[in-house]
This record gives sequence, structure tokens and C-alpha cells, in this order.
Amino acid sequence: MKFFVIATRDIDQEVDETLMDAEADHAALLYKNGFVREIYSRTDGKGAMLIAEAENEEEVMNQLSTLPFAKANLLTFQVYGAAPYRGFVRGI
Repeated sequence: MKFFVIATRDIDQEVDETLMDAEADHAALLYKNGFVREIYSRTDGKGAMLIAEAENEEEVMNQLSTLPFAKANLLTFQVYGAAPYRGFVRGI
């Protein structure tokens, strides 16, 4: 099942370059492993948006919790399950 995730970073806390690099590397690993299907930086500079593939929301949150920013309590997540659009399912 596909999930849309909006990740919001606590921009009030300073983040060192090492943690930024670790976050980018781990996001790339989640992409390589097939969990992250697409990922984008938010234009407001406050985090990222991604499309994930998982069995359920619990699996999504378990995977996201492995990110270094999440471990450092710098990220919060909004997770939305997605299903095929009704109009396309009807064959329009």
C-alpha cells in the first residue's frame, strides 16, 4: 500500500553537518530498499515529503523512526494511506 508522508523538522534546533549527512544517507538507503518510492524537499525548508510503500501505517512509522533526525527527536510525521483514485478505478 502507498503512503504519503509529510515530515516536519524542528528548525529551531541547530543540526550539525554530520547529522545532516547521516540523514541523507539513511534516506537513500530506505529508497534503495524499496520503502521510499519518491522523496522531495519541502520548499518551505521545514522538512520533506515522501511516498512510501508498506503493508500498514505501523510499518511506515517503524521505518521512519530509523532516520537519524527521528532518533534525535527533530522530525514529526503526518502519514496518509492512499488508494487508487475512484475515477481511474471506474475506467475513466
